[in-house]
Formats: sequence, structure tokens, C-alpha cells
Amino acid sequence: MAANKNKKKKSKKGQINLRLAHFLHEHLWKICLAIATFDLAHALFFVLQATISLVTRFNMFSTLALLGTIFWVLMVVLFLVGLWKRRPVFVKAWLIFSIIGFLADIGFLIWGIVSSVTIDWDNLKEFTIIFVGIFIEITCIYVVYRYYLIMDPCRLVDEPERGRKKKSRKPLDKKACKESKKKEKKKKKSEKKNKR
Repeated sequence: MAANKNKKKKSKKGQINLRLAHFLHEHLWKICLAIATFDLAHALFFVLQATISLVTRFNMFSTLALLGTIFWVLMVVLFLVGLWKRRPVFVKAWLIFSIIGFLADIGFLIWGIVSSVTIDWDNLKEFTIIFVGIFIEITCIYVVYRYYLIMDPCRLVDEPERGRKKKSRKPLDKKACKESKKKEKKKKKSEKKNKR
């Protein structure tokens, strides 16, 4: 009887996990779009802050900060275009940019912790907020990466052949690739008919 209860609990947990995975898979594009929107708002806020800093104190650091934030905004716009037009290259560029930023955040955090001589409770609160921010950042990067993986079923991946060290490039999912090509052809035909 106890074994049946454990099986039921495990099956309920499995069903919940399947529902959650299905929900995330179905709404991954919307989640990525929300991530891009929040990232754009975040970048625009920093452009405003960098502009104010440049106006109040004109120096090399303020100029570099403004240029860096403008580049950030451009990368987020590229990400939005990649999501909207289904361009995996644009999404990949944003992923690389975000991973570099994530590593820089971790580097600055470690530098801040190591350079502090004593434990200051106010700084500890700031570090806690930074840890939460880094966790959110890596979660968003992972979600976008998952969307990037399913975004283009025709992309080539390296697969090792049996008994060989050399890898060959093969389509990730041949069936999904064929279906996506058929959809693209139908879409192009309907666009041509609409133009006439």
C-alpha cells in the first residue's frame, strides 16, 4: 500500500514536470520576447544614466560607458529582430554578447568580494542583490538558448561517426527540417499570390 502511494506521488510529480515542460515549450517564443523587452528597457535605462553621467562629467570613462550602452541597445534590437524574423544568427549574436556580459558580471563580483578588507553588511546586501541578478541573467540566457536550439531544425550539428574520431555534419532533425522547408515554400507561394 505504501509502495502504491509512492508510485502515485512520483507519477503526479512526473505529470507536473511534463505539463511544465510542455507549457515552456509552447510559450518559449513569448518568454524570449518578454526577456528581450525587459533587456531593452534595462539597456535604455543605462543609456539614460550614461548620458547623464557624460553631461555632468565629461571624461573618457563616461564616453566609453555611453558607447558601451549604445552597443548593448543595438545588440538587444538585433535580438528582437532575430526573434521576430526567426533569424538564428541574430539570436546567437545576442547569446554570445550576454554570456560575455555574464562572465564580466561574475568577474566584477569576485573582484568586489576579494578587494573588500572587512565585512560590511551594507555591501553584503548589495552582493546578495547581485547574486540574484546573476541567477536571473543565467536563467534568461538558458531559456533563450533553449529557444535557439529549436529555432532552426535544419542547422547542422557535429556527430561523431561510429569507430571514427572524425565528426560529420548532419541536420539535427531531418523530419522537422523537411516540415519547416515545406512551410517556408507554402509561405513564399502565398506571399507571391498576395502580391499579384
